[in-house]
Amino acid sequence: MVVAETVAGLGAIRTAFDLAKTIKDLDDRTRRNEAIIDLQQKILTAQEAQAALIKRISELEADLAGMKTWEAEKKRYELRDLRLGFFAYIPKEGMENGEPAHAICANCYQRGFKSILHLNNTLDARDRTWDCSACKAKIRNQRSDMAALIKECRASIS
Repeated sequence: MVVAETVAGLGAIRTAFDLAKTIKDLDDRTRRNEAIIDLQQKILTAQEAQAALIKRISELEADLAGMKTWEAEKKRYELRDLRLGFFAYIPKEGMENGEPAHAICANCYQRGFKSILHLNNTLDARDRTWDCSACKAKIRNQRSDMAALIKECRASIS
């Protein structure tokens, strides 16, 4: 009987040990799963940061391409006094590329982009202005013909 009780007691201990091992394995799995979840969150955060960096690089590359294009474009122009302090950038002679006569706002040119001046043709020539739609500059000039202004400007230098 003592042997049977001893065997039964050992069986209970073994069951308790197996149960403890199962609980430990559950605890290990829980920890492992928590570590996996934590690692997945860190990977996701790193991927989001990488995506943001890739987007920023693309933006910077586009900006750089725009700057290179502007550098090439602005070499076509020269600053001139078209008439009585009417300063604007006009295409250099021979570099018109088939474009109609035009002038670029000096303010916008200095800021790195091309904004063509448009005639605000009022009935009273004294109120006539050439306007920049980008920076809202208004240049008072009674002349309404840009081609004639450019031609006169070039003739005065020759």
